[in-house]
Amino acid sequence: MKHLFKDWSTLQTRIRQARNLFLFLDYDGTLTPIVSRPERALCPVKVKRMLETLRDLPGVHLAVISGRSLEDVRRKVGVAGITYVGNHGLEIEKPGGRPGKRAPSLRTPELREITRNVQKALRDLPGILFEEKGPILSVHYRNVPLEFSMQIPHVVKEELRSRKGRWKTTSGKMVLEIRPNVGSDKGKAVKQILQAIPSSGRLPFYLGDDQTDEDAFRVLKGRGISIFIGSPRFPSGADFFLRNPAEVHEFLRRCLVVRRASGPAPRTP
Repeated sequence: MKHLFKDWSTLQTRIRQARNLFLFLDYDGTLTPIVSRPERALCPVKVKRMLETLRDLPGVHLAVISGRSLEDVRRKVGVAGITYVGNHGLEIEKPGGRPGKRAPSLRTPELREITRNVQKALRDLPGILFEEKGPILSVHYRNVPLEFSMQIPHVVKEELRSRKGRWKTTSGKMVLEIRPNVGSDKGKAVKQILQAIPSSGRLPFYLGDDQTDEDAFRVLKGRGISIFIGSPRFPSGADFFLRNPAEVHEFLRRCLVVRRASGPAPRTP
């Protein structure tokens, strides 16, 4: 992967000329740094102001797409008039609070049983953290000593053994998630959202830092620009990389400057 700013002269021309610029932004590790506890990952005020300014420019569309629940990521970002995607694509809310997709509820009683069993089996591990996100259970082990952390995937695998095909696990940065196997992911969410934007003159960017973002990178291959946030040594299908959320903020600032300088463009509904 090449650092995005090394190709900025070419990219800014595409950003300037795009009739519809769509920015898909992951939350944790992209808009905000990774922290030890999920509730402490707060969106900086300067980032919120930047998103609001971009939102108000003609021909610019924004979506924050996260593994957090829809309610949580909407509350954390706090910017009205943009698209929010929660639980890795299980929930989508369009600008103005219009529903685009709701999480399945049929399996909620079964997930409650899974949650009880997994919590009972792992509750004595030091540093373990369980996050219930509606249709998903996240098991955070960032603060679990290494010698104990290997127990977690074993316990989860055993719990799901008799539920094969109905539930699946995905891994992130020091987190293991149990979610319904209903064919949703961030890539499918991106594809669904882009259906409302004419492909002619459309330029989508996707910025993300985790394994779950790779689905979106694959969807945009040859159709947009994907940016991995983190070390370029990480194996990723992204086109470019930025090192950290500070560079993401600089990217957003540059997009703002370019779009402002290009003058008004027609907004496609």
